[in-house]
Amino acid sequence: MTYENFLNRIGFDVSRETFDKLCRYHDLLLLWSKTHNLIGPKERSELWDRHFVDCIQIWPLVREGRVILDFGTGAGLPGIVIACCADPAKHEIVLVESLSKRCAFLRTVIRELDLPATIENSRVEDVSRETVDFVTARAVTDLTGLIQYSEKWLKNSAIGVFLKGKNWKTELTEAESYWTFNSDVTPSVSDSDGVILSVSEVRRV
Repeated sequence: MTYENFLNRIGFDVSRETFDKLCRYHDLLLLWSKTHNLIGPKERSELWDRHFVDCIQIWPLVREGRVILDFGTGAGLPGIVIACCADPAKHEIVLVESLSKRCAFLRTVIRELDLPATIENSRVEDVSRETVDFVTARAVTDLTGLIQYSEKWLKNSAIGVFLKGKNWKTELTEAESYWTFNSDVTPSVSDSDGVILSVSEVRRV
């Protein structure tokens, strides 16, 4: 993937520095996956199109925040991708991941790429941090579960920004049985059936 092709795919500008960080992250992810099974073998050839293009769509929706918390980070998708875009003077990216071996990888990436990110090696429900501007997640659970996990932030001023697939309308309807909230839908550039759901002002029904 060239820098120019990447910009054409995502539809907005990121710096050359950000692209270079993504390239280094790509190489580290492939290297560690040989021994740590961070991503499946079939996914390794699809990192740019399937994962990086998908994850970076979140950035324009969260970049005005100071603290961005990504839970269920796994191998760093989308948390590390967001951190590659972030400005150390303006942003703190908090990566929440319960598996220690994945946290070891995330720490290596953060150190080698000098990213403005910290790691919470715990389950999201055990995170004590109170001040968060945005909460993100990808491929963790359905929308009802996402709201439940992040309720302590979303019921205040935080906004949830969640990548969802083709069943997003069904998930949205189901979530509305348990919660009242504002929602905005942004079409996905990586999945014709997918969207990014932004959720705010969450209250229990």
